[in-house]
Amino acid sequence: MPVKRKHHNLDERLLRRAQRALGTRTETETIDKALRAVVLGDDLVAALESASGRIEFRPDFVRAMRRESLARQRR
Repeated sequence: MPVKRKHHNLDERLLRRAQRALGTRTETETIDKALRAVVLGDDLVAALESASGRIEFRPDFVRAMRRESLARQRR
């Protein structure tokens, strides 16, 4: 995975709150996990919108989304 060093001004309270919610130890891990959650959410919304009215929402779809999420986290 390519990594890029950055310098950002972040809301300290928001970062700590995200850290607690995500159960992460470091700021970098918190930001990375939060970004992955945003991308996963966007993918989920896109998948639901594309399937709207064409297929029935099924538990196997949720399992597939979880597998994709785990695969992304391992990258």
